[in-house]
Amino acid sequence: MCFANWSLILLCFSMAAAIGGGLYEHVVLTSSGRKPPPSSFAIIQPGTGVPLQRFWVPVHIAITVFVLTALVSTWSEVPVRRLLLTGLVSYIAMRVWSGLYFIPEMLAFQEIPLDAPPSVELAERVAKWAFWSWFREPLNVASFLCFLLALSNLKIS
Repeated sequence: MCFANWSLILLCFSMAAAIGGGLYEHVVLTSSGRKPPPSSFAIIQPGTGVPLQRFWVPVHIAITVFVLTALVSTWSEVPVRRLLLTGLVSYIAMRVWSGLYFIPEMLAFQEIPLDAPPSVELAERVAKWAFWSWFREPLNVASFLCFLLALSNLKIS
């Protein structure tokens, strides 16, 4: 199997991990909303909660490395290149949105002391974050599907 094949396979695995991680966050982390914030933030607090950065940083590094190596190694194959670029655009849109809104909010939530009094404003912020976070997953799925199609369109040499 050639280098291009492996870079596409590893890219697809990395995107699958990102989708799984996003679903995990929704099911496990945001469902801890049974308790009102900030007491529900124990699961995301540094030192006591789930170390989100330990998962997300390597996953996004892997996606970046594998999408770039896949693009370089398949550049001459126009259908594959188009699919990779389309998936990359979707992925970049999700990352920019995350960087501008989701990550800063999550970091702000992590700074709130667990014993701080609950507030309507904080509960609304958490609900807004959880609601809009669902719309990131379709961007990841679109990227994943483009990368899978690119792999299936790759001519094996």
